[in-house]
Amino acid sequence: MTIDLRTRLGAPSVHAPLPVAAPFAPLFAEGGLGRGRSIACAGDAALSTALGLCAAATRAGSWLAVVGVPQLGVAAALEAGVAVERIVLAQPPRASREWITTVAALVEGFDLLVVAPPASLSEHDARRLQSRIAARQSVLVVVDLPALLAAPSRAFSCDVDVRADTVSWSGIEHGASHITRRTVRVRVGGRRCPSPREATVDLPCSTHPPAS
Repeated sequence: MTIDLRTRLGAPSVHAPLPVAAPFAPLFAEGGLGRGRSIACAGDAALSTALGLCAAATRAGSWLAVVGVPQLGVAAALEAGVAVERIVLAQPPRASREWITTVAALVEGFDLLVVAPPASLSEHDARRLQSRIAARQSVLVVVDLPALLAAPSRAFSCDVDVRADTVSWSGIEHGASHITRRTVRVRVGGRRCPSPREATVDLPCSTHPPAS
């Protein structure tokens, strides 16, 4: 078996970016999710967008772990386009020590992790986790879910910042009981983004409209 020189020297091998669906590709300089990176995803469409960013990679064979995201089910992942046979949902205790232990273990077996960290997570533990992500060449997506979590964590200093805000909902114009599409404005910036980018993306949706 050929051993890469970078591996012999202890440096991580460089892998091609993980693919994203076509509407998201122009938002990333590499055309996909750079391995070893951490992405902060905020806004009222943060979770839907995070799953949308991961969907194409799961269909291409990557495994996704979703950690600490309450009320997320297989149906929501399927709706986002995720290959549900390659997703694992984990709900560790929100005490930071148990949470970080769970996520650190999952990094070893998953290319993608979508996490909603506890407010008690320390910057030290967040940096250690990001170091493991970089070494393993995985992708970490940190979602800000203030509607579900009383106090979202600010411990992570991510490479890429994604802001996803709903522009409109479609499918209920004529009294239908559910929506069929969510239009989202996605803005991408951060220290690993040479120049900020933004696009309007349609996310598939088949659920009841949000309460007013």
